[in-house]
Amino acid sequence: MAENYQALYRKWRPLVFEDVVGQDHISETLKNSINTGRIAHAYLFCGTRGTGKTSSAKIFARAVNCTNPQNGNPCNECEACRGILDGSILDVYEMDAASNSGIDNIREIRDEVVYSPVGCKYKVYIVDEAHMLTTEAFNALLKTLEEPPGHVIFILATTEPHKIPATIHSRCQRFDFRRIGLFDIEKRLNKIVKEENIAITPDAIELVAELADGSMRDGLSILDQCVAFSKDELRYDDVVDIVGIADKKVLFSVADAISEFDTKSALDKSDGFLKKGKEAADFIEELILHFRALMICKSTDSPNDILEKTEDAIKCYIEQAEKFSLDRLINAILVLSEFLLQAKKISVPKVAVEMAIVKLCSANSDASADGLAVRVERLETLIEDIKEKGIAAPKGTTKAKAVPATNEEPPKPAAPHVTDAKKWAKWRDALLLIKERSKRLYTFLFNAEALDFGDEIELVISSELAYEKINTTDGKSYLSALFTEVQGQELKVVVSRKGSLKQRNKESASVFDLVAKKDLLGDKMTVVEE
Repeated sequence: MAENYQALYRKWRPLVFEDVVGQDHISETLKNSINTGRIAHAYLFCGTRGTGKTSSAKIFARAVNCTNPQNGNPCNECEACRGILDGSILDVYEMDAASNSGIDNIREIRDEVVYSPVGCKYKVYIVDEAHMLTTEAFNALLKTLEEPPGHVIFILATTEPHKIPATIHSRCQRFDFRRIGLFDIEKRLNKIVKEENIAITPDAIELVAELADGSMRDGLSILDQCVAFSKDELRYDDVVDIVGIADKKVLFSVADAISEFDTKSALDKSDGFLKKGKEAADFIEELILHFRALMICKSTDSPNDILEKTEDAIKCYIEQAEKFSLDRLINAILVLSEFLLQAKKISVPKVAVEMAIVKLCSANSDASADGLAVRVERLETLIEDIKEKGIAAPKGTTKAKAVPATNEEPPKPAAPHVTDAKKWAKWRDALLLIKERSKRLYTFLFNAEALDFGDEIELVISSELAYEKINTTDGKSYLSALFTEVQGQELKVVVSRKGSLKQRNKESASVFDLVAKKDLLGDKMTVVEE
Protein backbone atom coordinates (compact mmCIF):
# COMPACT_ATOMS: atom_id res chain seq x y z
CA MET A 1 0.00 0.00 0.00
CA ALA A 2 1.37 3.39 -1.02
CA GLU A 3 2.38 5.79 1.72
CA ASN A 4 -0.10 8.62 2.32
CA TYR A 5 0.95 11.84 0.62
CA GLN A 6 1.90 14.68 2.96
CA ALA A 7 1.20 18.24 1.87
CA LEU A 8 4.30 20.38 1.29
CA TYR A 9 3.40 22.94 3.95
CA ARG A 10 3.26 20.13 6.55
CA LYS A 11 6.31 18.27 5.27
CA TRP A 12 8.37 21.45 5.27
CA ARG A 13 7.12 22.95 8.55
CA PRO A 14 10.13 24.66 10.19
CA LEU A 15 12.02 22.56 12.77
CA VAL A 16 14.48 25.24 13.93
CA PHE A 17 14.26 29.02 14.13
CA GLU A 18 16.43 29.48 11.03
CA ASP A 19 13.74 27.74 8.98
CA VAL A 20 11.14 30.39 9.90
CA VAL A 21 11.25 32.64 6.83
CA GLY A 22 11.43 36.42 7.17
CA GLN A 23 11.17 36.63 10.98
CA ASP A 24 14.83 36.97 12.01
CA HIS A 25 13.99 39.80 14.44
CA ILE A 26 11.76 37.41 16.42
CA SER A 27 13.84 34.24 16.06
CA GLU A 28 16.99 35.91 17.41
CA THR A 29 15.13 37.33 20.42
CA LEU A 30 13.58 33.97 21.30
CA LYS A 31 16.92 32.18 20.91
CA ASN A 32 18.61 34.73 23.19
CA SER A 33 15.94 34.28 25.83
CA ILE A 34 16.54 30.52 25.79
CA ASN A 35 20.35 30.89 25.91
CA THR A 36 20.17 33.28 28.88
CA GLY A 37 17.37 31.44 30.66
CA ARG A 38 15.11 34.51 30.67
CA ILE A 39 11.89 32.70 29.87
CA ALA A 40 8.65 34.67 30.23
CA HIS A 41 5.48 32.96 31.42
CA ALA A 42 3.30 34.28 28.56
CA TYR A 43 3.87 35.31 24.93
CA LEU A 44 1.59 36.87 22.33
CA PHE A 45 2.45 36.06 18.70
CA CYS A 46 0.66 38.42 16.26
CA GLY A 47 0.62 38.50 12.47
CA THR A 48 -1.22 37.57 9.30
CA ARG A 49 -1.74 33.96 8.24
CA GLY A 50 1.20 31.83 7.18
CA THR A 51 3.93 34.01 8.70
CA GLY A 52 5.27 31.43 11.16
CA LYS A 53 3.43 32.12 14.43
CA THR A 54 2.42 28.53 15.27
CA SER A 55 5.66 27.09 13.87
CA SER A 56 7.71 29.41 16.07
CA ALA A 57 5.57 28.49 19.08
CA LYS A 58 6.21 24.77 18.50
CA ILE A 59 9.96 25.32 18.02
CA PHE A 60 10.07 27.41 21.20
CA ALA A 61 8.13 24.73 23.13
CA ARG A 62 10.75 22.12 22.15
CA ALA A 63 13.70 24.45 22.73
CA VAL A 64 12.76 25.28 26.35
CA ASN A 65 12.41 21.55 27.09
CA CYS A 66 15.35 20.29 25.04
CA THR A 67 18.08 18.50 27.00
CA ASN A 68 20.71 19.40 24.41
CA PRO A 69 19.79 22.80 22.89
CA GLN A 70 21.87 24.06 19.96
CA ASN A 71 22.44 27.82 20.27
CA GLY A 72 18.82 28.41 21.30
CA ASN A 73 17.40 25.82 18.89
CA PRO A 74 15.96 22.44 19.84
CA CYS A 75 18.18 19.51 18.88
CA ASN A 76 15.10 17.56 17.68
CA GLU A 77 16.95 14.36 18.64
CA CYS A 78 16.63 14.07 22.42
CA GLU A 79 13.82 12.18 24.10
CA ALA A 80 11.91 15.38 24.95
CA CYS A 81 12.13 16.79 21.40
CA ARG A 82 11.12 13.52 19.76
CA GLY A 83 8.26 13.03 22.22
CA ILE A 84 6.90 16.52 21.54
CA LEU A 85 7.26 16.04 17.78
CA ASP A 86 5.39 12.74 17.67
CA GLY A 87 2.82 13.73 20.31
CA SER A 88 3.76 11.06 22.86
CA ILE A 89 4.68 13.70 25.46
CA LEU A 90 1.58 15.59 26.58
CA ASP A 91 3.32 18.45 28.40
CA VAL A 92 3.01 20.56 25.25
CA TYR A 93 -0.68 21.18 24.60
CA GLU A 94 -1.98 22.88 21.44
CA MET A 95 -5.55 24.24 21.40
CA ASP A 96 -7.45 25.79 18.50
CA ALA A 97 -9.54 28.56 20.05
CA ALA A 98 -11.68 28.74 16.89
CA SER A 99 -13.32 25.45 17.87
CA ASN A 100 -12.57 25.47 21.62
CA SER A 101 -13.47 29.01 22.59
CA GLY A 102 -15.55 28.46 25.71
CA ILE A 103 -14.88 28.92 29.39
CA ASP A 104 -14.95 25.15 30.03
CA ASN A 105 -11.88 24.64 27.83
CA ILE A 106 -9.91 27.29 29.72
CA ARG A 107 -11.11 26.00 33.08
CA GLU A 108 -9.74 22.60 32.12
CA ILE A 109 -6.35 24.16 31.40
CA ARG A 110 -6.52 26.21 34.61
CA ASP A 111 -7.12 23.03 36.66
CA GLU A 112 -4.23 21.22 34.96
CA VAL A 113 -1.49 23.87 35.30
CA VAL A 114 -1.09 23.24 39.02
CA TYR A 115 0.41 19.81 38.27
CA SER A 116 4.08 19.53 37.40
CA PRO A 117 5.09 18.36 33.90
CA VAL A 118 5.72 14.64 33.52
CA GLY A 119 8.36 14.32 30.80
CA CYS A 120 9.57 17.91 30.38
CA LYS A 121 10.83 20.91 32.31
CA TYR A 122 7.92 23.15 31.24
CA LYS A 123 4.28 22.69 30.42
CA VAL A 124 3.62 24.77 27.30
CA TYR A 125 0.10 25.74 26.24
CA ILE A 126 -0.19 27.01 22.65
CA VAL A 127 -3.54 28.71 22.00
CA ASP A 128 -4.04 29.28 18.25
CA GLU A 129 -6.50 31.94 17.00
CA ALA A 130 -6.63 33.23 20.58
CA HIS A 131 -8.88 36.17 19.65
CA MET A 132 -11.73 33.68 19.22
CA LEU A 133 -11.93 33.01 22.96
CA THR A 134 -15.10 34.28 24.63
CA THR A 135 -15.05 37.08 27.20
CA GLU A 136 -15.71 34.55 29.96
CA ALA A 137 -12.83 32.37 28.72
CA PHE A 138 -10.46 35.35 28.72
CA ASN A 139 -11.52 36.20 32.27
CA ALA A 140 -10.83 32.62 33.35
CA LEU A 141 -7.42 32.72 31.62
CA LEU A 142 -6.55 36.04 33.26
CA LYS A 143 -6.45 34.52 36.75
CA THR A 144 -3.87 31.97 35.63
CA LEU A 145 -1.76 34.61 33.86
CA GLU A 146 -1.76 36.79 36.98
CA GLU A 147 -0.25 34.08 39.21
CA PRO A 148 1.21 31.41 36.92
CA PRO A 149 3.12 28.40 38.26
CA GLY A 150 6.82 28.55 37.44
CA HIS A 151 6.65 25.47 35.24
CA VAL A 152 3.98 26.84 32.85
CA ILE A 153 4.36 28.88 29.63
CA PHE A 154 1.46 30.24 27.59
CA ILE A 155 1.82 31.18 23.91
CA LEU A 156 -1.18 32.93 22.39
CA ALA A 157 -1.17 33.18 18.57
CA THR A 158 -3.58 35.52 16.79
CA THR A 159 -4.21 37.23 13.47
CA GLU A 160 -6.31 39.92 15.21
CA PRO A 161 -4.43 41.24 18.26
CA HIS A 162 -6.85 44.17 18.68
CA LYS A 163 -9.44 41.63 19.87
CA ILE A 164 -7.21 40.46 22.73
CA PRO A 165 -8.29 42.23 25.97
CA ALA A 166 -5.81 44.77 27.32
CA THR A 167 -5.65 42.86 30.62
CA ILE A 168 -4.34 39.80 28.77
CA HIS A 169 -2.17 41.86 26.44
CA SER A 170 -0.33 43.57 29.28
CA ARG A 171 0.70 40.25 30.83
CA CYS A 172 2.34 38.88 27.65
CA GLN A 173 5.52 39.58 25.74
CA ARG A 174 4.29 40.60 22.30
CA PHE A 175 5.99 39.64 19.03
CA ASP A 176 4.72 40.96 15.69
CA PHE A 177 5.32 38.65 12.72
CA ARG A 178 5.77 40.54 9.45
CA ARG A 179 4.36 39.65 6.07
CA ILE A 180 7.10 37.65 4.36
CA GLY A 181 8.85 39.40 1.49
CA LEU A 182 8.54 38.17 -2.08
CA PHE A 183 12.22 37.33 -2.42
CA ASP A 184 12.33 35.48 0.92
CA ILE A 185 9.42 33.29 -0.19
CA GLU A 186 11.03 32.73 -3.59
CA LYS A 187 14.31 31.71 -1.97
CA ARG A 188 12.57 29.17 0.28
CA LEU A 189 10.54 27.77 -2.63
CA ASN A 190 13.70 27.29 -4.68
CA LYS A 191 15.22 25.25 -1.86
CA ILE A 192 12.09 23.10 -1.54
CA VAL A 193 11.66 22.38 -5.29
CA LYS A 194 15.32 21.39 -5.46
CA GLU A 195 14.95 18.96 -2.55
CA GLU A 196 11.66 17.60 -3.93
CA ASN A 197 13.03 17.29 -7.50
CA ILE A 198 10.21 19.42 -8.88
CA ALA A 199 10.80 20.68 -12.44
CA ILE A 200 9.69 24.31 -12.55
CA THR A 201 10.78 27.40 -14.48
CA PRO A 202 12.14 30.45 -12.60
CA ASP A 203 9.30 32.72 -13.74
CA ALA A 204 6.76 30.15 -12.48
CA ILE A 205 8.38 30.12 -9.03
CA GLU A 206 8.38 33.91 -9.05
CA LEU A 207 4.65 33.93 -9.83
CA VAL A 208 3.89 31.43 -7.05
CA ALA A 209 5.85 33.59 -4.59
CA GLU A 210 3.90 36.65 -5.69
CA LEU A 211 0.56 34.85 -5.35
CA ALA A 212 1.54 33.80 -1.80
CA ASP A 213 0.98 37.46 -0.79
CA GLY A 214 3.30 37.38 2.22
CA SER A 215 2.25 33.91 3.45
CA MET A 216 4.75 31.05 3.24
CA ARG A 217 2.00 28.49 3.83
CA ASP A 218 -0.08 29.91 0.98
CA GLY A 219 2.95 29.75 -1.30
CA LEU A 220 3.52 26.07 -0.52
CA SER A 221 -0.18 25.26 -0.95
CA ILE A 222 -0.23 26.95 -4.39
CA LEU A 223 2.94 25.09 -5.40
CA ASP A 224 1.40 21.82 -4.22
CA GLN A 225 -1.73 22.47 -6.27
CA CYS A 226 0.22 23.32 -9.41
CA VAL A 227 2.55 20.32 -9.12
CA ALA A 228 -0.44 17.99 -8.79
CA PHE A 229 -1.85 19.20 -12.13
CA SER A 230 1.41 19.45 -14.05
CA LYS A 231 2.72 16.39 -15.91
CA ASP A 232 6.10 17.71 -16.95
CA GLU A 233 7.97 20.92 -16.18
CA LEU A 234 5.78 23.49 -14.44
CA ARG A 235 5.71 26.73 -16.46
CA TYR A 236 4.41 30.26 -15.92
CA ASP A 237 1.37 29.69 -18.16
CA ASP A 238 0.55 26.49 -16.24
CA VAL A 239 0.39 28.41 -12.95
CA VAL A 240 -1.81 31.07 -14.56
CA ASP A 241 -4.27 28.46 -15.85
CA ILE A 242 -4.31 26.29 -12.72
CA VAL A 243 -4.75 29.11 -10.21
CA GLY A 244 -7.18 30.98 -12.48
CA ILE A 245 -5.58 34.42 -12.49
CA ALA A 246 -5.11 36.91 -15.27
CA ASP A 247 -1.87 36.70 -17.18
CA LYS A 248 0.14 39.90 -16.68
CA LYS A 249 0.22 40.21 -20.48
CA VAL A 250 -3.59 40.51 -20.49
CA LEU A 251 -3.55 43.15 -17.74
CA PHE A 252 -0.87 45.20 -19.51
CA SER A 253 -2.66 44.96 -22.86
CA VAL A 254 -6.01 46.02 -21.37
CA ALA A 255 -4.34 48.94 -19.57
CA ASP A 256 -2.58 49.94 -22.82
CA ALA A 257 -5.94 50.06 -24.62
CA ILE A 258 -7.46 52.13 -21.81
CA SER A 259 -4.53 54.57 -21.96
CA GLU A 260 -5.35 55.14 -25.65
CA PHE A 261 -9.13 55.38 -25.01
CA ASP A 262 -9.48 52.37 -27.34
CA THR A 263 -12.78 50.93 -26.11
CA LYS A 264 -13.02 48.18 -28.76
CA SER A 265 -9.55 46.80 -28.11
CA ALA A 266 -9.98 46.88 -24.32
CA LEU A 267 -13.35 45.10 -24.55
CA ASP A 268 -12.00 42.48 -26.97
CA LYS A 269 -9.02 41.66 -24.73
CA SER A 270 -11.21 41.49 -21.60
CA ASP A 271 -13.81 39.36 -23.35
CA GLY A 272 -11.16 36.94 -24.61
CA PHE A 273 -9.92 36.44 -21.07
CA LEU A 274 -13.39 36.01 -19.52
CA LYS A 275 -14.36 33.43 -22.16
CA LYS A 276 -11.72 31.14 -20.67
CA GLY A 277 -14.04 30.73 -17.70
CA LYS A 278 -12.40 33.26 -15.40
CA GLU A 279 -14.45 35.10 -12.77
CA ALA A 280 -15.40 38.69 -13.60
CA ALA A 281 -14.96 39.92 -10.02
CA ASP A 282 -11.49 38.37 -9.81
CA PHE A 283 -10.52 40.06 -13.08
CA ILE A 284 -11.63 43.46 -11.77
CA GLU A 285 -9.66 42.92 -8.55
CA GLU A 286 -6.54 42.13 -10.54
CA LEU A 287 -7.04 45.24 -12.67
CA ILE A 288 -7.31 47.27 -9.46
CA LEU A 289 -3.98 45.85 -8.26
CA HIS A 290 -2.46 46.53 -11.69
CA PHE A 291 -3.50 50.20 -11.65
CA ARG A 292 -2.32 50.44 -8.04
CA ALA A 293 1.12 49.31 -9.20
CA LEU A 294 1.05 51.95 -11.96
CA MET A 295 -0.02 54.60 -9.42
CA ILE A 296 2.85 53.69 -7.08
CA CYS A 297 5.35 53.83 -9.95
CA LYS A 298 3.96 57.21 -10.97
CA SER A 299 4.16 58.58 -7.42
CA THR A 300 7.57 57.51 -6.14
CA ASP A 301 11.14 57.09 -7.34
CA SER A 302 11.55 53.83 -5.37
CA PRO A 303 8.50 51.67 -6.11
CA ASN A 304 10.48 48.46 -5.39
CA ASP A 305 10.15 49.03 -1.63
CA ILE A 306 6.35 49.07 -1.84
CA LEU A 307 5.49 46.71 -4.67
CA GLU A 308 7.94 43.85 -4.07
CA LYS A 309 8.23 43.04 -7.75
CA THR A 310 11.23 41.97 -9.80
CA GLU A 311 13.35 44.59 -11.55
CA ASP A 312 11.96 43.59 -14.96
CA ALA A 313 8.36 43.86 -13.73
CA ILE A 314 8.99 47.26 -12.15
CA LYS A 315 10.49 48.48 -15.42
CA CYS A 316 7.35 47.43 -17.32
CA TYR A 317 5.09 49.16 -14.79
CA ILE A 318 7.12 52.37 -14.95
CA GLU A 319 6.98 52.42 -18.75
CA GLN A 320 3.21 51.94 -18.80
CA ALA A 321 2.64 54.47 -16.00
CA GLU A 322 4.08 57.14 -18.28
CA LYS A 323 1.00 56.75 -20.51
CA PHE A 324 -1.33 57.92 -17.71
CA SER A 325 -1.71 61.01 -15.57
CA LEU A 326 -1.75 60.39 -11.81
CA ASP A 327 -5.35 61.64 -11.62
CA ARG A 328 -6.44 59.15 -14.26
CA LEU A 329 -4.76 56.26 -12.44
CA ILE A 330 -6.49 57.17 -9.18
CA ASN A 331 -9.79 57.51 -11.05
CA ALA A 332 -9.30 54.07 -12.63
CA ILE A 333 -8.92 52.48 -9.19
CA LEU A 334 -12.06 54.26 -7.91
CA VAL A 335 -14.14 53.29 -10.97
CA LEU A 336 -13.01 49.66 -10.85
CA SER A 337 -13.72 49.51 -7.11
CA GLU A 338 -17.30 50.68 -7.69
CA PHE A 339 -17.92 48.16 -10.46
CA LEU A 340 -16.37 45.38 -8.38
CA LEU A 341 -19.33 45.78 -6.04
CA GLN A 342 -21.71 45.61 -8.99
CA ALA A 343 -20.01 42.45 -10.31
CA LYS A 344 -20.84 40.73 -7.02
CA LYS A 345 -24.48 41.85 -7.10
CA ILE A 346 -25.78 41.49 -10.65
CA SER A 347 -26.75 38.18 -12.27
CA VAL A 348 -24.34 38.68 -15.21
CA PRO A 349 -21.04 39.86 -13.64
CA LYS A 350 -19.39 40.18 -17.06
CA VAL A 351 -21.56 43.27 -17.68
CA ALA A 352 -19.85 45.03 -14.76
CA VAL A 353 -16.46 44.44 -16.40
CA GLU A 354 -17.73 45.85 -19.70
CA MET A 355 -19.28 48.92 -18.07
CA ALA A 356 -16.05 49.61 -16.18
CA ILE A 357 -13.97 49.28 -19.36
CA VAL A 358 -16.29 51.58 -21.33
CA LYS A 359 -16.23 54.19 -18.57
CA LEU A 360 -12.43 54.09 -18.26
CA CYS A 361 -12.06 54.50 -22.04
CA SER A 362 -14.41 57.49 -22.11
CA ALA A 363 -12.48 60.73 -22.39
CA ASN A 364 -15.53 62.70 -21.21
CA SER A 365 -16.31 60.55 -18.19
CA ASP A 366 -17.71 62.60 -15.31
CA ALA A 367 -15.46 60.60 -13.02
CA SER A 368 -12.34 61.74 -14.88
CA ALA A 369 -10.09 64.55 -13.74
CA ASP A 370 -11.50 66.77 -16.51
CA GLY A 371 -15.04 66.05 -15.35
CA LEU A 372 -14.07 66.95 -11.81
CA ALA A 373 -12.57 70.22 -12.99
CA VAL A 374 -15.83 71.07 -14.78
CA ARG A 375 -17.85 70.45 -11.61
CA VAL A 376 -15.47 72.56 -9.51
CA GLU A 377 -15.71 75.37 -12.07
CA ARG A 378 -19.53 75.26 -11.91
CA LEU A 379 -19.40 75.37 -8.11
CA GLU A 380 -17.07 78.37 -8.17
CA THR A 381 -19.42 80.19 -10.56
CA LEU A 382 -22.41 79.47 -8.32
CA ILE A 383 -20.66 80.75 -5.20
CA GLU A 384 -19.51 83.87 -7.04
CA ASP A 385 -23.22 84.59 -7.64
CA ILE A 386 -23.80 84.15 -3.91
CA LYS A 387 -21.04 86.61 -3.12
CA GLU A 388 -22.23 89.23 -5.61
CA LYS A 389 -26.03 89.00 -5.23
CA GLY A 390 -26.63 87.06 -1.98
CA ILE A 391 -29.20 84.29 -1.66
CA ALA A 392 -32.18 84.70 0.62
CA ALA A 393 -32.10 82.21 3.45
CA PRO A 394 -35.34 80.80 4.89
CA LYS A 395 -36.87 82.94 7.61
CA GLY A 396 -35.26 82.35 10.99
CA THR A 397 -32.08 80.90 9.53
CA THR A 398 -28.71 82.42 8.73
CA LYS A 399 -27.56 83.86 5.43
CA ALA A 400 -24.11 84.07 3.82
CA LYS A 401 -22.77 87.46 2.80
CA ALA A 402 -19.56 88.33 0.98
CA VAL A 403 -17.04 90.57 2.75
CA PRO A 404 -14.11 92.53 1.35
CA ALA A 405 -10.77 90.77 1.36
CA THR A 406 -8.53 91.75 4.31
CA ASN A 407 -5.25 90.61 5.74
CA GLU A 408 -7.05 89.04 8.70
CA GLU A 409 -8.10 85.39 8.61
CA PRO A 410 -11.92 85.28 8.26
CA PRO A 411 -13.77 82.95 10.63
CA LYS A 412 -14.53 79.43 9.41
CA PRO A 413 -18.14 78.66 8.40
CA ALA A 414 -19.97 76.65 11.06
CA ALA A 415 -21.85 74.04 9.06
CA PRO A 416 -24.37 72.36 11.41
CA HIS A 417 -23.30 68.82 10.63
CA VAL A 418 -19.64 69.50 11.40
CA THR A 419 -20.03 71.70 14.49
CA ASP A 420 -16.81 71.59 16.51
CA ALA A 421 -15.36 69.18 13.96
CA LYS A 422 -11.68 69.04 13.17
CA LYS A 423 -9.56 66.63 11.20
CA TRP A 424 -8.47 63.70 13.35
CA ALA A 425 -4.80 64.19 14.20
CA LYS A 426 -4.12 60.45 14.39
CA TRP A 427 -5.70 59.59 10.99
CA ARG A 428 -2.33 59.10 9.26
CA ASP A 429 -1.17 56.77 12.06
CA ALA A 430 -4.43 54.82 11.79
CA LEU A 431 -4.03 54.51 8.00
CA LEU A 432 -0.50 53.12 8.38
CA LEU A 433 -1.78 50.52 10.85
CA ILE A 434 -4.69 49.63 8.52
CA LYS A 435 -2.26 49.25 5.60
CA GLU A 436 -0.08 46.92 7.68
CA ARG A 437 -3.01 44.70 8.69
CA SER A 438 -5.17 44.74 5.56
CA LYS A 439 -4.13 46.19 2.22
CA ARG A 440 -7.64 45.61 0.89
CA LEU A 441 -9.19 47.69 3.69
CA TYR A 442 -6.53 50.35 3.06
CA THR A 443 -7.60 50.69 -0.60
CA PHE A 444 -11.13 51.48 0.62
CA LEU A 445 -10.02 54.10 3.17
CA PHE A 446 -6.84 55.79 1.93
CA ASN A 447 -8.90 58.52 0.24
CA ALA A 448 -11.39 58.98 3.10
CA GLU A 449 -11.54 61.91 5.54
CA ALA A 450 -11.66 61.44 9.33
CA LEU A 451 -13.42 64.09 11.43
CA ASP A 452 -12.79 64.26 15.17
CA PHE A 453 -15.79 64.83 17.47
CA GLY A 454 -14.06 63.95 20.74
CA ASP A 455 -15.18 60.43 21.54
CA GLU A 456 -16.53 59.87 18.00
CA ILE A 457 -14.68 59.71 14.67
CA GLU A 458 -16.75 60.29 11.54
CA LEU A 459 -15.33 58.68 8.39
CA VAL A 460 -16.38 60.55 5.26
CA ILE A 461 -16.22 58.25 2.23
CA SER A 462 -16.82 59.19 -1.42
CA SER A 463 -16.68 55.74 -3.08
CA GLU A 464 -19.94 53.76 -3.15
CA LEU A 465 -18.06 50.45 -2.92
CA ALA A 466 -15.97 51.62 0.05
CA TYR A 467 -19.07 52.95 1.80
CA GLU A 468 -20.92 49.64 1.33
CA LYS A 469 -17.95 47.66 2.66
CA ILE A 470 -17.19 49.88 5.68
CA ASN A 471 -20.69 50.90 6.81
CA THR A 472 -21.50 47.54 8.41
CA THR A 473 -21.74 46.53 12.05
CA ASP A 474 -18.55 44.44 11.80
CA GLY A 475 -16.72 47.14 9.83
CA LYS A 476 -17.51 49.91 12.31
CA SER A 477 -16.78 47.66 15.28
CA TYR A 478 -13.39 46.67 13.82
CA LEU A 479 -12.42 50.28 13.10
CA SER A 480 -13.66 51.47 16.50
CA ALA A 481 -11.30 48.98 18.16
CA LEU A 482 -8.42 49.92 15.85
CA PHE A 483 -8.94 53.68 16.33
CA THR A 484 -9.16 53.15 20.10
CA GLU A 485 -5.81 51.37 19.94
CA VAL A 486 -4.25 54.24 17.96
CA GLN A 487 -5.76 57.04 20.11
CA GLY A 488 -5.24 55.37 23.46
CA GLN A 489 -8.82 56.12 24.52
CA GLU A 490 -12.25 54.72 23.71
CA LEU A 491 -13.51 55.87 20.29
CA LYS A 492 -16.66 55.13 18.31
CA VAL A 493 -16.74 55.18 14.50
CA VAL A 494 -19.62 56.44 12.36
CA VAL A 495 -19.57 56.32 8.57
CA SER A 496 -21.11 58.79 6.13
CA ARG A 497 -21.07 59.56 2.43
CA LYS A 498 -19.38 62.69 1.17
CA GLY A 499 -22.01 65.44 1.14
CA SER A 500 -24.31 63.54 3.52
CA LEU A 501 -22.63 63.83 6.87
CA LYS A 502 -24.27 62.93 10.17
CA GLN A 503 -26.67 65.68 11.31
CA ARG A 504 -25.65 66.77 14.78
CA ASN A 505 -28.35 69.40 15.35
CA LYS A 506 -31.58 70.56 13.72
CA GLU A 507 -30.42 73.87 12.19
CA SER A 508 -30.93 74.37 8.46
CA ALA A 509 -27.81 73.95 6.40
CA SER A 510 -29.22 75.12 3.08
CA VAL A 511 -26.42 77.43 1.97
CA PHE A 512 -23.69 76.19 4.23
CA ASP A 513 -22.79 73.17 2.14
CA LEU A 514 -21.83 75.55 -0.68
CA VAL A 515 -19.96 77.84 1.69
CA ALA A 516 -18.04 74.94 3.18
CA LYS A 517 -17.07 73.68 -0.28
CA LYS A 518 -15.99 77.16 -1.31
CA ASP A 519 -13.79 77.34 1.75
CA LEU A 520 -12.12 74.12 0.67
CA LEU A 521 -11.38 75.73 -2.70
CA GLY A 522 -9.53 78.56 -1.03
CA ASP A 523 -12.01 81.50 -1.01
CA LYS A 524 -13.19 82.92 2.28
CA MET A 525 -16.71 83.99 3.25
CA THR A 526 -18.28 85.19 6.47
CA VAL A 527 -21.59 83.90 7.81
CA VAL A 528 -23.58 86.40 9.87
CA GLU A 529 -26.96 86.29 11.60
CA GLU A 530 -29.76 88.56 10.42
